[in-house]
Amino acid sequence: MKQDRSRRTHERILDEAAAEFTANGYAHTTMQDIARRLGMTKGALYGQFDSKKAVADALTRHGLARVEGLRALAREDDPLSALGRFVVGLARCLHDDVRLRAAFRLLADEAEAQLPGHSLGEVVEQVVGLVERAQCDSRISPGHDPADVARLLLCVAFAVQTRLFTADGERHPQAWAEWAWGCVSRSLHEAPA
Repeated sequence: MKQDRSRRTHERILDEAAAEFTANGYAHTTMQDIARRLGMTKGALYGQFDSKKAVADALTRHGLARVEGLRALAREDDPLSALGRFVVGLARCLHDDVRLRAAFRLLADEAEAQLPGHSLGEVVEQVVGLVERAQCDSRISPGHDPADVARLLLCVAFAVQTRLFTADGERHPQAWAEWAWGCVSRSLHEAPA
């Protein structure tokens, strides 16, 4: 019973801390902010996590594991379809998972967060690998720089989850992600001008 309550508290802390980090970034989030958001004392929060960095690290590990899981699911015979599945899946997960959004914000703030061993470059490199597979299979023009394509696709996933480009709020984020992926993937067949 006590362990179950402690686990629920731990999960709640991660969700609320994720919302705080997503909104304010690493530098502008304090343990006091997280405790206030949770309606608990700072001492109780420190009972679960010994520092802001420990909370950030837990969220970052969660995010990197989700990205790796998406990349693993995207492995299939057709590299372009695999890349599309990754981009659409990432957009959907970013929309649904506040911890994943926080992980990306923390990775973007990595210089301030000082999270050793974690960087946004890790995620870009994973997507670069998918792009290179599609190029080897002649599904993406070899004239496109894989790192540029990877960054563009990550931008698409982020834009979709924030509904930045939506004209109406009716369409589900996955439908927007599929539409955006379709637009981008068609242009990747052609060599850049």
